[in-house]
This record gives sequence, structure tokens and C-alpha cells, in this order.
Amino acid sequence: MEGNLFDKVSNEKLDMLHGALSEVISDMRYAGESVDATFTDEAFWACLSIRNMVFAALRRHEINKGCRL
Repeated sequence: MEGNLFDKVSNEKLDMLHGALSEVISDMRYAGESVDATFTDEAFWACLSIRNMVFAALRRHEINKGCRL
């Protein structure tokens, strides 16, 4: 199985991390800055990338859980 360190973390912790990153991303989007400033912010893209990696790990967990049956 191809994966990363997120694959070793429990679903509950990944879900909490995904929720926290989603809140941070939302706060960054609506912080009152212009849209252009938000989308050129490296921190914004780092959070977005990490959230996507966490989501991919959650998907792999669910797919693997189904294969074990």
C-alpha cells in the first residue's frame, strides 16, 4: 500500500485534524483580506495541501477497512 505517516494515525485523530485545518482555511479566506492576497499566501496553500493529504489518508483507511472484510 502506498501511503505516508498519516496512514499510521487513527481515523478519529485524522478527522479532528481535518476539521481544524478546515477552520483555519475558512478563517484565512474570510479574514478581510482580498481574495488575491489569500490565494497567494503560502501558509494558506500549505494548510490546504496538508488537509488534502489528511483527507486522502482517511479515504485509504476506509478503502482498506472494506477490503479486510
